[in-house]
Amino acid sequence: MESQLEQREIVVKVKRYNQEKGEYWQEYKLVVDRFTQMTEVLRRIKSEQDPTLAYRASCHMAVCGSCAMRINGEPRLACKTLALDIVKKYDSNQITVEPMDYFKVQKDLIVDMDEFYARMFKVKPRLYPSKEVVEGRGEHRLRPEDQRELWKFAQCIWCGLCVSACPAVRIDEEFLGPAAHAKGYRFLADPRDTIYDERLKILADSAWRCTYCYQCFNVCPRDVEPVTTIKKTRAHTRFLKDKSEVAKTGEKHVKAIFDSIRETGKLEEAKVYITTYGLAAAITDMLYTMRNGKVNLALIREKKVSQIDQIQKLMGEKE
Repeated sequence: MESQLEQREIVVKVKRYNQEKGEYWQEYKLVVDRFTQMTEVLRRIKSEQDPTLAYRASCHMAVCGSCAMRINGEPRLACKTLALDIVKKYDSNQITVEPMDYFKVQKDLIVDMDEFYARMFKVKPRLYPSKEVVEGRGEHRLRPEDQRELWKFAQCIWCGLCVSACPAVRIDEEFLGPAAHAKGYRFLADPRDTIYDERLKILADSAWRCTYCYQCFNVCPRDVEPVTTIKKTRAHTRFLKDKSEVAKTGEKHVKAIFDSIRETGKLEEAKVYITTYGLAAAITDMLYTMRNGKVNLALIREKKVSQIDQIQKLMGEKE
């Protein structure tokens, strides 16, 4: 006897928007089973209950990135989200569906991606081969170890979820965003590419503007790890001839951290801050900490850890 599919009635609460009415919430009820994706939920709502509902979806298999949205407040691909998984996770049959954060809403769950695409195209997201290859007089070979380095970062599907979750893009117009860095590094690290210097100039300053909150890491549906590409891009800054002030400050910060750990085995935050930003900035922020009753934290004197020579050995300072 065939087992019955688990079925359950859910309430889908959709945050809708149009120019005439503005923002408003609308609820829909339907029965789903354990195989029902959220894209299927939206398709059934549109075809069976409300043809005015607007959303994007195409491949239904986490390849096109069209169905990026917030589901119960989480940035997700609707096609990669099973309705009953959300019900079980939150122990509620109500599921909220909203457009992605950060982007301007055009209608219902559809957002304007023009700015996102502009950032992506700014990093020149394609391979620029040598003249010999273009003319058919040669070929580029990619070694297995190079392929392993590039493969993960080539999986970006331009869904925009990482950008919607990123706080840095909201406050810094010069930050290209995690998706653009993933795509940019994929070609920066490709030995077949011929515009390394140009790419590095585009990416280096922006890489030092990342706040390392790891939200892009958490929400990426393809496990691309955009924050990893930003870290790797920062390591290329030493090859940049004309560095921006942001990049210079970033390198000073890294060196200050390295020196602090080498000398004491600990991260002396006050010392690192002064070394990175200078005394004038440190005094300004010291006044801020005093007003907030935290100046005692900045004045803590750190003692060296025992067996500091072992730490220095690990850092390559001693044989």
